[in-house]
Amino acid sequence: MFFPIPQFKPTMPVVAFDVIGTLFALDVAIDQLAATFPNLSVPSHVAFYLWLWAGLRDYFASSHAGPYVPLMTVLRASLPRTLAVVGYDMSVVKDEDYDAVMASFKRLELAPGMADAVKRLSGLGWEVWGVTNGGKEATIASLGRTGLLEYFGGGKNVQSCDDLQLSKPHPRVYNTWMRTVVHETKKIETFMYINPLSLPPLPFQNFYFIATHAWDLGGAHNNAIRTVFLTTEEKIYIPGVFEKPDVQGDTIEECVEQMVGLERRKSLLWTKGTDAVKLRVTEPL
Repeated sequence: MFFPIPQFKPTMPVVAFDVIGTLFALDVAIDQLAATFPNLSVPSHVAFYLWLWAGLRDYFASSHAGPYVPLMTVLRASLPRTLAVVGYDMSVVKDEDYDAVMASFKRLELAPGMADAVKRLSGLGWEVWGVTNGGKEATIASLGRTGLLEYFGGGKNVQSCDDLQLSKPHPRVYNTWMRTVVHETKKIETFMYINPLSLPPLPFQNFYFIATHAWDLGGAHNNAIRTVFLTTEEKIYIPGVFEKPDVQGDTIEECVEQMVGLERRKSLLWTKGTDAVKLRVTEPL
């Protein structure tokens, strides 16, 4: 007796890059902060991350408590506070100084290895996205300026929290992205293969999220997304707070190599699983 074999097959994976600080490095903004405020009492990168991380806290708070305020608006408003905290002479600061630092975010350059990583994954058939707390138009402009826009669907594959009026790491940001991918690709078979012959289910988790921030990956993990931690900013994935990432590397090249390896093993698992099903269904009863 023959039984039909399910036709679900593993689809090519989908990967999202966090944009500010992951896909795009923050060096340009750090250098601009140092040039605009030359007499900082702490190293410029320390002042910058004090500003950024405290600004992110306030951005999350505005999103969760309401009303939502865009990240760039929060950063612009909170820059004077950071300068005051580090003891800068506020009497010499002008509005155009703040504007100069904020304008530098439009000039951010790709982080090392990112161009090749995006092109490699796209060339292997992966669908590439950007999911950002920044603005959509600004992200599209940066991708166009750095020659990567075509790999992000010409801008179609960019999701901005400003459009959702909700910040990461709220779960709705990540599941909205996944629903959008499923809707546009018309492929629902993203997570698992289930066979009718009591063989173990085969996992086909096809969504990956790459970020330098543990809080971002914690939100992705809670939506059953494979998480990829790039250590360039936070250095240590703090234990006991977020689930361990699926992939971790000091460079994007290391991370991509591990991601591709996971998919190769998944493909092998699929092949072995379907072969086992064929053996079972062709046995005479």
